Amino acid sequence: MPALNINFTEDELARLRTQAHAQRTSMSKLAHNIIVERTDSAEHNAIVLGASARVIDLSRDLLKRLADR
Repeated sequence: MPALNINFTEDELARLRTQAHAQRTSMSKLAHNIIVERTDSAEHNAIVLGASARVIDLSRDLLKRLADR
């Protein structure tokens, strides 16, 4: 399985260790999960923003008429 080395400050590593301990998981599993969740969230946000822009574009005339009321 491919791996990724990440450098942390002592403070960051201590916070990661504390959080991993609180969640009863390893630091590497916690870091992995956080990165994957953040990536998934960013992809989801991009899809939602794209869909929103499309709805606004398709509804531009209607939205203008409503705003003019």
